[in-house]
Amino acid sequence: MVQVKFQKNYENLIQKINLLCAKNELEKVIFRAARRASQSGVTVVKKEISKETTLKQSTIAKAVKSYVHGEPRSELASAFSIGVRISDTARPLSEFSFKPKIPKPHTAPMVEIYRGKQQKFENGAFVQKMPSGHIGIFEREGKSRLPIKELRGPSITGIFKAQEGIQDSVFDRIYEILEKRINHEMEYLLSNK
Repeated sequence: MVQVKFQKNYENLIQKINLLCAKNELEKVIFRAARRASQSGVTVVKKEISKETTLKQSTIAKAVKSYVHGEPRSELASAFSIGVRISDTARPLSEFSFKPKIPKPHTAPMVEIYRGKQQKFENGAFVQKMPSGHIGIFEREGKSRLPIKELRGPSITGIFKAQEGIQDSVFDRIYEILEKRINHEMEYLLSNK
């Protein structure tokens, strides 16, 4: 989870605007800016993880959500937080780039989780199409034909934590958009007074 605390340097600005505007107007302004900033954090996570790995952005989007918590009043500003929440489990290897794309007997699958780093599975792994239509990479759990289990790669949460550059990019983008949007929203609010 990436979390950005509402900065104290906004407290003075909030107090000044409180004199000119109703409290509920100010809260709406801050929540609109915070919501936009947290959504921009989600966009950065999707772009950066899809740049590092072979996962599709649509797959990443299902695991990444933005949030806004707290009350944006000056006396409670330190409790106000926005961020990005990633909830995910280990991803099936079939969600990454792999070949062969269809089952081929006696052909060991090759998977590329991180871009430019292919891994070949020699020890009994195989590509199989299930009755449901799902194609995945499996291995047998014992010496008999069944049961089989689907092989999995890292979770989106694990990829995010392992790539420190992604975390920094998300923090920077959230702060940048929060500042721009608060200024924009407050200027708009004051111009209508």
